[in-house]
Amino acid sequence: FPSDFISIKRSGKTVRKIVQRKYRNASKPEQLKTLPLNGKILLPLDHLPSESIPDDIPPYLIMRFEHFITDEQQKGLQVRWDRLVACQPQHLLKPDKNRSATDAFHFGTWEVTGASPRITGETEAQSPEAITAIDDLMRYIKTYIAPKIASVFKDHAPMQWEAILRHVYIVHIIRELEHQYVLRPSLNMGGPFFTVAAKESGSGVVHIDWNDDRALYAFIFAVGDWEGGEFCVPQLGIKIPVRPGQVIAVLARVLAHFSAPVTAGRRIVFTCFTDHLLFRHGIDTPVIVLG
Repeated sequence: FPSDFISIKRSGKTVRKIVQRKYRNASKPEQLKTLPLNGKILLPLDHLPSESIPDDIPPYLIMRFEHFITDEQQKGLQVRWDRLVACQPQHLLKPDKNRSATDAFHFGTWEVTGASPRITGETEAQSPEAITAIDDLMRYIKTYIAPKIASVFKDHAPMQWEAILRHVYIVHIIRELEHQYVLRPSLNMGGPFFTVAAKESGSGVVHIDWNDDRALYAFIFAVGDWEGGEFCVPQLGIKIPVRPGQVIAVLARVLAHFSAPVTAGRRIVFTCFTDHLLFRHGIDTPVIVLG
């Protein structure tokens, strides 16, 4: 089991040192084996000794699905992204140079550095025009993408899905944010994820997604017309193409990863995830049964 980064101190520099020391021959895109451009990909854990796998880890390290987003839906996402960018939304988070030179927006709900779930600052502290555009983009993702991601969770990680649905979503999130969701229903994704990170190009520096939970998948998809940008995983010695219409699900807190350079065209990347604190506080919340 690739446990290199599960217990280490949160440090991008340490991640890069470990990759250079242990995976020196798999640290650059050109050194990695390219998996097929098309087709479903499942990288299971059932070939490993069970005692080496933490109990809360789902059955697959990485999954890729075909025909996840239709051509029309890809166009709809790009139109709404362009409309949002035209409103000049403000980046409010500290730039993370341990990941890439370009920053992502984070929209939706999370609990990062907090003690209870909240709407992200970049979702709220924007101009009225930008808020309208954010809601339009999130509504589109909620309508066309979130149900498909929920199906993947239910079919391929049923234990994690049950924990999210019964504890995190119903008890923890709705109890804390019911009023905000009434005012902005597009932010309520229904459970499969709570935050959407969006940016252009990719994250070219090898890194761990520290805010993710090791037991939950991050779902990544992109729209546009581009070349390059494969999803690179030094620990496994592979890079996975993620083309228009495909989605990749990855344990981003377990596997160090980065994007190969986009060599031509435009690529808009969306990452749908649930942060660690939100998930862990949610499953620790007592369930009160009335009756």
